Amino acid sequence: MTTSSQDITATAAEFAISTRGAYNQLYMRGWSFFEHCLATPWSPETPDGVVNLGVAENSLMHSEVVKFVEQNTKVDPISQLTYGNGPRGSPRLRRALAGFLNRKFSPLESVNGDDIIVMAGVTPVIDALAWALCNEGEGIIIPQPYYTAFATDIPCRARGVIIPATFQDIEGYKGFDDVFDADMNVKALETALSNAGSKGIKAKAVMLVNPHNPLGRCYTPSAIKDIASFCQTHGLHLISDEIYGQSFYSIPAIANAVPFTSTLALDLPIDDQKLHVAYGASKDFCANGLRLGMLHTRNKGLMGAIASNAMLGWPPYLVQDIWAAMLEDTNYTDSFLKKNQELLAESYKLVTDFLKEQGVGYFGNTNAGMFLWIDLRRHLVGQKEGGLPELRVAKLAPRDLEKYLEREQHIWKVLGANKILLAMGSAFATEELGWFRLTFSASRPALEVGLERLKKVFEELFVN
Repeated sequence: MTTSSQDITATAAEFAISTRGAYNQLYMRGWSFFEHCLATPWSPETPDGVVNLGVAENSLMHSEVVKFVEQNTKVDPISQLTYGNGPRGSPRLRRALAGFLNRKFSPLESVNGDDIIVMAGVTPVIDALAWALCNEGEGIIIPQPYYTAFATDIPCRARGVIIPATFQDIEGYKGFDDVFDADMNVKALETALSNAGSKGIKAKAVMLVNPHNPLGRCYTPSAIKDIASFCQTHGLHLISDEIYGQSFYSIPAIANAVPFTSTLALDLPIDDQKLHVAYGASKDFCANGLRLGMLHTRNKGLMGAIASNAMLGWPPYLVQDIWAAMLEDTNYTDSFLKKNQELLAESYKLVTDFLKEQGVGYFGNTNAGMFLWIDLRRHLVGQKEGGLPELRVAKLAPRDLEKYLEREQHIWKVLGANKILLAMGSAFATEELGWFRLTFSASRPALEVGLERLKKVFEELFVN
């Protein structure tokens, strides 16, 4: 991101706010767009609304969540309308989360509720980790492409720096498959660490999202072990964001898909004081709006640092008890997750069949998450046939980079004009332009309407 100290100073003076606040006002306002375009979402009652296939929300089991909440919510004024046990999370939910992780994530060492802190989503967890691990200007290494909101989560309050680990310049790189290769990851991390050092940026951690967002694939145990070994060698923390840990699905045609393995399940060559796992209710439990996330760490100093300001993002006990009730009912949880996985597989097939009909490629052999990384490079350049020009960001001349970024914005505007939302690849720090993320976990009626609109967009892009 290009920033201007003059703009920051001028904004601070204009509104009589801090330069820190001015920076955020100028550069950290990612939700402003969504507030506008999702003001009227599609529904049978609002057929002209926007179909959201851009934000990673899972609506497939919303009716089940609503039913559970209505049947199981009881208000207890003593535990839910008071400060309760404080901001670290209700003992009930922390016990339930420990039980869930022990059942579903197969940890080598049993998870204890005392090693869990509950926050208002995984975004606050990442923010808290960045604040507690990094001094201002220090960084966290993240392999590219990476989840778009990290660009806010890490610098917004902590003033941490994202250190991108790039793959395309590594000798032997063949494509996105290499993002999950153990050797390629170590090479990418080594280069990122070296590049950061040459710029005077001290790296404090490596962060993985497993299953990966936006690529929808899981890391192999060997890759995770090699990454952990890299962290141990260089004295870095390893953060594993496992928010999609139970959002995997089975596709018969993809026999060689890598299953999800939690870092908790592996004997990793890293000090357990430097391994931290994030999880939340948003994805696997189809409840982004509950705003519930958790951090598991055995580092008491880190836990204390984060707990010291946990009251700034304190989830209501009433909401915590909803998730706790789900997790405590193990039969319900198992049935819910199984049904969700089946519906994800059905939606995956619907969308991939559509993309094949439209001649649109996508990153394949995926089995996790709720999205596809789709290939709109030909739409980006307006060319149906023949070879594609260079679209790797690092290889483009400034003028060509600007041209293709403008073209990406054009595609986004055409999508918006047709009342459909996808996520641009550049928002995920993609190394190659022309890729978009398509979320397929909208309700079936919304997804079908969205695909019809998308077909029209594909046709329109080659005309314009």
